[in-house]
Amino acid sequence: MAPRRAAAIRDQPDTATLGDHLVAATDSLLDDRPIGELTTRQIARRAGVSDGVLYNHFQDKASLVLTALVRRYGRLVERFERAAPRPEGGTPTANLQSFAAALCDLEADALLLGAGLLADPSLLERFWVEIHRQPYGIGRLRRPLTDYLAAERAKGGIVSTVDIEAVTTLVFGASAMAALTIRVNRHADRGAVDRQLRAAVSTIVSGIEP
Repeated sequence: MAPRRAAAIRDQPDTATLGDHLVAATDSLLDDRPIGELTTRQIARRAGVSDGVLYNHFQDKASLVLTALVRRYGRLVERFERAAPRPEGGTPTANLQSFAAALCDLEADALLLGAGLLADPSLLERFWVEIHRQPYGIGRLRRPLTDYLAAERAKGGIVSTVDIEAVTTLVFGASAMAALTIRVNRHADRGAVDRQLRAAVSTIVSGIEP
């Protein structure tokens, strides 16, 4: 006889676990309250379980919150990858500008996730360590751009001697500065930031086009 499924996930797909359900409940709570105000009781009520259930699946509340935040970051990475340029269309300038804009959005949202942990430095450190592990490591973020540039170089869209890793670093740096401006300066003109980012990418491309 198959083991009985917990009531809280009885109506969910067979692959769903109670641990996943607790993470989803935590994730939904993070939409409307600061991390520091999130309590075990709130998570349990949202998940429809007793207060002590989460300790059967997570060491403590911090581990559960960390898991929810890392999964959020994973969704940001997947969104970014969907926006990555493809070699079959567009100019290098337009494609890299689109790439930089998507990267800026990812970095700005990642900064927002991290900012919620400023009151808990140890958890903040754990968060940054986790999001730089595989499968979300920096290599995964760089790969779409390096692959795209390699394809452009192969077909003659950019000069054959271009240092692909250096171009990637420059685009990442410009995007990071734009993201930091957006998050640190709440009065920042997003349109102006976007124009500056596009201009920075155009300047980079002007040095690599034939």
